[in-house]
Amino acid sequence: MSDELLAVGLNHRTAPVELRERLAASGELVVQALPDMVRQLELREAMIVSTCNRVEVYAVGPSWSRAGGRVLDYLGRVHRVEGEVLRSHAFIRGHDDAARHIFRVAASLESMVVGEPQILGQVKDAFDLARRTGTIGAVLDRCLTLAFRGAKRVRTETEIARGAASVPSVAVDLARSIFGELRGCGALLVGAGEMAQQSGVYLKAAGVTELAVVNRSQARGEALVRELGGRYADWGQLELELRRADIVISSTGASQPVIDRPLMKRVMRARRGAPVFLVDIAVPRDVDPEVTRLGQVFLYNIDDLQGIVHDNMRSRVAEAERAADLVEEEVAGFVAWHRSRAIGPLIRELQQHAKAIVEAELERASGKLATLDKTQLKAVQRVVHGVVQKMLHRPMTQLRAASSAQQRVSYDLVEACEVLFELRGEQREREAAAEEAVPAAAGVESSS
Repeated sequence: MSDELLAVGLNHRTAPVELRERLAASGELVVQALPDMVRQLELREAMIVSTCNRVEVYAVGPSWSRAGGRVLDYLGRVHRVEGEVLRSHAFIRGHDDAARHIFRVAASLESMVVGEPQILGQVKDAFDLARRTGTIGAVLDRCLTLAFRGAKRVRTETEIARGAASVPSVAVDLARSIFGELRGCGALLVGAGEMAQQSGVYLKAAGVTELAVVNRSQARGEALVRELGGRYADWGQLELELRRADIVISSTGASQPVIDRPLMKRVMRARRGAPVFLVDIAVPRDVDPEVTRLGQVFLYNIDDLQGIVHDNMRSRVAEAERAADLVEEEVAGFVAWHRSRAIGPLIRELQQHAKAIVEAELERASGKLATLDKTQLKAVQRVVHGVVQKMLHRPMTQLRAASSAQQRVSYDLVEACEVLFELRGEQREREAAAEEAVPAAAGVESSS
């Protein structure tokens, strides 16, 4: 098949934060990598979802299993990660399993905190970026559009998102479990992005009254302070603010740690042994793990939050099951479309292949048929065409049945027909190209 769906990458379930942060890619890097990856790996379509919890590639191309390995090799070369290490922590899924994974990610069923709302926006941003880059075609367009619709149904038809804990909320819960009452505690946000904003909201709700924001961009830092209250400090005041804070939540986009051991050593000397609670929710990490060698410094990163996440999720098991059922309904719709997209053109190609053979053989026998009159010649032609059509009838019936039924075997049948009849998929390539020239998911409700 020329348009097999693929999902490949690693996430918080398969890989530690140390490896995930090595593969994390900014929007600028994704814009550069996508066309290069599509061209080098001979993919038809591709998009990259890069968040603090996952780096995943959703793609369309020939042979999903081979393409998956090549995508991992490509990521390893670009990010200088050993191939063996990368493969040992990665997953590769194709066909229905790939679609199911994509739909579940968009619906937040694969998130560290099930039901958190951020992932849907992140997947939408990744999809829009790939579309602007020109690497989205008919299959990913339909897949992601239906995945967004499924995510919307999960939010509106289940209770999974009601009071759902995000990573920042879990961080504040952890602070509360350590300090108890947070009133009277000083808190510092390092960074002023979305994660910092959410952390600030949860900190204020938990009773923190003294809140400071340190950020490299003064405009963004001051804007966050206006929204949350508290005070803004220039980046150069980071050490001073660390001395004042009992709770520090860091979420910058820096490529190197912004809080290291020498800095914290000076901070702790000034604090005279007063404990400090650091939560690093950035990928790559903002805080050097070496700071934990200092007394009274308590550091937690994203992976450390997993235990609290599990506790919070116990009460949502039933809702998660309901959400999974809704997602399966949407997956089934996409799978049926994808199968029909492969099998309809295949049947037409089989018919054209058979017709070409019949016409070639009749042409070869034209000399022997020259003594026949027009009526007799037409009768011979009808018989030959009829025999071929009857021979193809059952295979084509089985192909149609496999396409309409929820059976994965339809993919295998397509591949078998390609081999048995030596089909090259040229007609399907032309039809796919024509389909990609118009919006692929026309009429599908937007979930924005």
